[in-house]
Amino acid sequence: MAIVYTLCVSFALVCLYYLTQKILMHAAAPSLPYPPGPRGWPFIGNLLDMPRTNFWEVLRRIRGQYGDIVYVNVVGQPIVVLNSLQAAQDLLEQRSAVYSDRPRMPMAGELCGYADTMAIMPYGVRFRTMRRLTHQFMGSRVAIEKHAVVEQQEAARLLLRILRDPRPESLQKHIRKAAGGIILRLAYGYPMLEDDDPFVRRADAVVAQFSQTAVPGRFLVDAIPLLRYIPDWFPGAGFKRLARSCHSELHKTMDEPMKWVENQQLDRYGKGADGQSFVAMHGNAMVSADDQYMFKMTAGTMYGGGLDTTVSSIYGLFLALVLNPDVQAKAQAEIDRVIGPDRLPTLADREFLPYIGALVKEVLRWNPVLPAGSMPHRLTQDDTYDGYLLPKGAIVVANILCMLHDEGTYCDPAQFNPERFLPTDGRPTEQDPVVACFGFGRRICPGRVLAEATIFLACATVTAVLDVSKAVVDGAVVEPVLESIGPAITCPKEFLCVIKPRSEKAAALVRTAAELDGSN
Repeated sequence: MAIVYTLCVSFALVCLYYLTQKILMHAAAPSLPYPPGPRGWPFIGNLLDMPRTNFWEVLRRIRGQYGDIVYVNVVGQPIVVLNSLQAAQDLLEQRSAVYSDRPRMPMAGELCGYADTMAIMPYGVRFRTMRRLTHQFMGSRVAIEKHAVVEQQEAARLLLRILRDPRPESLQKHIRKAAGGIILRLAYGYPMLEDDDPFVRRADAVVAQFSQTAVPGRFLVDAIPLLRYIPDWFPGAGFKRLARSCHSELHKTMDEPMKWVENQQLDRYGKGADGQSFVAMHGNAMVSADDQYMFKMTAGTMYGGGLDTTVSSIYGLFLALVLNPDVQAKAQAEIDRVIGPDRLPTLADREFLPYIGALVKEVLRWNPVLPAGSMPHRLTQDDTYDGYLLPKGAIVVANILCMLHDEGTYCDPAQFNPERFLPTDGRPTEQDPVVACFGFGRRICPGRVLAEATIFLACATVTAVLDVSKAVVDGAVVEPVLESIGPAITCPKEFLCVIKPRSEKAAALVRTAAELDGSN
């Protein structure tokens, strides 16, 4: 009987919500048609077209069927998918005043508490303040130059970990430690423990929880917000228990590093190699309780926003080197010619290493870590584009995977080819992927300059010190493939490879750099 009652109530809520949305949407008949898109079902619209995983694969398919701008409806919620760079720039950048909000996300935002983070925070004064603080600290090359020592020390630590344990199953763990070490040192001045760091363990869990709860279509409460009010004991209310756990973990993760800083002597721990961590630089200026809360969430967002994306890009670099030994050889030749055998590359070498710079761009393009964009935008008023009506309240998704693998923009986009970004014989370079891979408009990733610097150092130091090649199992060469997995932030599926130092001298350089840093 309880099951029948649950079904009846759920169906009634769906019908009520759907009819309400319909009435609101058709209160004034649209003067223009909506963009083309798949036909939906009564009441639920295109809900069944929205998978719980690999959302970007649906976007890839509908682009081929319906074109550069596609319209779908999920239980009355309009969704506009932008499949071309031109459409994304025209709307999300040129009209950013009305495209910079975030959609309401009952599960991730309200129930789990992530609406207080920059990723899905509504556009407004608090968001602009948090973004300004982040930009001042890491949003320009001048700012990043101040953090160069931290970046280079963590790059050396990554190489040392790989040399000590070159097994392919350990590679992603090594990269994760390096990326986490950079962010924790810059944000808090915190020196990460080499083994099982409690801050890292908790932060990784929160990042994983966010990735799971923020996937479009994964939880019915996102399509029917009224469900958030059902009692916890109600059948089917497991999402509320999950949300309560996520909310608790989020605030513990944000609080504990701040408490650690308060308990340390700032002149010893709370300052980075440039003299100041983010917390040390701005913490004293946060006077009110509201300011302190905002500041705490800004510092915590740095880890969540930069970890998985950086790990995916650097792990993708290793896969690309395995699959393209000619690319590895050209990168090593440039390193040998410009840097030589007596030191490791640094951030100061960027302008002298054009092939490594092109390698960074191709890593970002070939394996976009946010194939469906960072997070969807929300349109705050009716708009028109290319003869179509885009309704107020529509969720707007940038299909970055299609943009960076567009055959009209990139020659043989599936091929990993850094030379597409090097002009030769009068041929211009192809479209820089940076214009798309970090998002658009006022919601562009505030840590993109730091991310590019980190990926550059990885490309330069890995090719300077290591040889990465295909594995041989039972006498047969194992051919890895690029297969991205993940709910929102994707990462190449684990692959086999062989990693060796290029020479004993190269390995000695790493050990020396680590010793100077104090690593052991």
